[in-house]
Amino acid sequence: ELKPAQMPLMTLACTTLDQTVADPETYKSHILRYLSTDTTCYWADPSEDRVLHRKQQQAWKDLHEFCSTSAFDGSAPAKAFGANEGLLMSRARSGASKVSGLPHPDQVYTKAEEFVNTLDAWHLTALHSVTAEAKSFLVGMAVLLSHLDDGPHQSTTGTTNPFAQDVRKAVQASRVEEEFQIDNWGLVEGQHDYDRLNASIQLHSAH
Repeated sequence: ELKPAQMPLMTLACTTLDQTVADPETYKSHILRYLSTDTTCYWADPSEDRVLHRKQQQAWKDLHEFCSTSAFDGSAPAKAFGANEGLLMSRARSGASKVSGLPHPDQVYTKAEEFVNTLDAWHLTALHSVTAEAKSFLVGMAVLLSHLDDGPHQSTTGTTNPFAQDVRKAVQASRVEEEFQIDNWGLVEGQHDYDRLNASIQLHSAH
């Protein structure tokens, strides 16, 4: 008996052939929206929660360094520390563009768009799948670059793609807060375990 829900590669293939090929611009737009609200750019204030901040640093520091040096020509994505700063930084940016979300340097947005525009429908679908699951454009881009034959596994400054050898690190990077809450409050069977499995399936399939 065929169970489409248990066939993630078929889902990606059908999505590509039925949707992405027909309307790639919509997929590009959806992917790029995640950059302004990228979950890896919202860090706990170390003065408020040192444990969570340390876990985020372990999972995201190398990712940010790799993306900055390999994809954004040295421009670093903005980071918000603490809930209050996150709210302030995520308000509409000043200027004619009125881009809502994190105030990344213009070059970060420009280079991200250039990268997305180089992708064919198959890679767009994969990038969209990872980005949506991780709620992070940076995680999605690094996962895709770790797979592309011509993608940089190492930046010009020697920073290695943190997901080059093991996509499980991307799964961990996408679930820092969730796993932190599970460690503190326990695992709810039938919910947290399912979310863990789904994240792993989605990222490994797209990779």
